[in-house]
Amino acid sequence: MSKGKPTYEELEKKIQELENDIKLNNSFLEMLFDAIPNPIFYKDKEGVYQHCNDSFSKTILGIDKDNIIGKTLYEFPEIIPTKNADIYDSKDKELMESHGTQFYESSVKCADGIERHYSFYKATFISESNEALGIVGVMLDISKHRKILKQLSELSITDSLTNLYNRRYFKEILDSKLVKLNIKKQKFAFMMIDIDFFKDYNDTFGHHQGDVALEMISHLIKRYFVRESDYVFRLGGEEFGILFSFSDIKNAVLIANKITANVEKLNLESGNKGVSEFLTISSGLGILDYPKSADLDADKIFELVDKLLYKSKKNGRNQISYQKINK
Repeated sequence: MSKGKPTYEELEKKIQELENDIKLNNSFLEMLFDAIPNPIFYKDKEGVYQHCNDSFSKTILGIDKDNIIGKTLYEFPEIIPTKNADIYDSKDKELMESHGTQFYESSVKCADGIERHYSFYKATFISESNEALGIVGVMLDISKHRKILKQLSELSITDSLTNLYNRRYFKEILDSKLVKLNIKKQKFAFMMIDIDFFKDYNDTFGHHQGDVALEMISHLIKRYFVRESDYVFRLGGEEFGILFSFSDIKNAVLIANKITANVEKLNLESGNKGVSEFLTISSGLGILDYPKSADLDADKIFELVDKLLYKSKKNGRNQISYQKINK
């Protein structure tokens, strides 16, 4: 025997059960979202926030979820500057038009005032009729990852003993300086330094003390070159290279002479007392300016400055030889 039509009370009970199931499912989803440590948000096609998790509300914006839902990026000017909101809004519109996924990286000033780097993974939420209803976004904090990559990069271009840049990086920076010389006419100087009779020093005092001397001389040189455009390298063994900007030739030569004098004043006992009481350096300084130095390649410049260094050694060491580098 078939059942008759459900009574009003039965229908009301069934609806109540469905509503309870929906509430339970929504409650579960909210708990799940909030348990995820990554910031998550959902916006409708008008850019209005419909949902976000605790990580997004607390870490990114620093306000309660209830104050975010129902608003757009532009309604938090004290948290999200308009210029930033414009960038995010443009990205959202681009994604809504494509009906696909989107990935990009951006720095974000978080609620605690710290600027962090995030990867944004976003996708359009599509209806059964293929209409874009909104955007779901997940943010992944990659700050530590970027920091590690930066540290690894620095290690790959740094000499482990002196913490100066290494020879591999020297070629890259010299090429960059030459491009700027030829295109922007930015003059620069290239100085090569060699510690006099360093083999004798190592033979007399041992390689450990030789490493100490290298560190001390490295630190002294580095003190003179602290600008962003200055680069100090350990080219190998007891040889150093410096690429730096200068206001005039006299100023560049003055710095080179100060370094020469102050290395001797370190009073590092020489390994060859017949030549000098203390450890000294010899230097070659090449001045590169536009247009006379234009179109020279890195190898040629290195060769010319190395000859200036050899000239200092030939003339008695503990001195500097310099000249303008012409093509």
